Amino acid sequence: MATFLDIGLAQHFSVIFPMLLVFVIIFALLEKSKMLGDNKGLHSLIAFSIAMMMLFVPGVTQVISIMAPWFVLIFLLVIFFVMIMLSIGMKWEVFAKYMSGWETPHWFLLIIALIIFIGALGSVYGSSMLPYSGANAQVNTSAGGTTGMTTDTGDFNSNVGRVIFHPKTIGLVFLLLVGSLTIRLLSKTGD
Repeated sequence: MATFLDIGLAQHFSVIFPMLLVFVIIFALLEKSKMLGDNKGLHSLIAFSIAMMMLFVPGVTQVISIMAPWFVLIFLLVIFFVMIMLSIGMKWEVFAKYMSGWETPHWFLLIIALIIFIGALGSVYGSSMLPYSGANAQVNTSAGGTTGMTTDTGDFNSNVGRVIFHPKTIGLVFLLLVGSLTIRLLSKTGD
């Protein structure tokens, strides 16, 4: 039975939304940078061509479809944070002055965006990079040369989880954080 909230028909148009997103982003970048002059027709033609070429690589639309909800969530969290800061008495001029330069919030958002991008790439292309996935799962597992045995390598997501939460990886991240904070504090000039 069809209901008002049934969005099954939207699956047929799922290619249009990533294409529109790519078109809008490329067009905005060309308009803002003025790299090719002020010709909006040329900018729209280039943006449309890049958006159409994106359709020929099926993984790109999947990566964009995975990334888009996360970026919307981050955008909403930033808007709510700004509203909270303004409601507790922070002046807009002070907030705008702090956000105008490349300070800590910009780097934090850039790192979060890179994590989302790498996670989306891993989600789409990760399982194809496993050495024993799919049809290639038959390996030689005994000294006698018996074939046909499969090894349990797990899926890509469980492998990523094991790597991220491995004690050596966590220790390396901790050392990098301590080192970067040490360099930042030592290079800071006295006021």
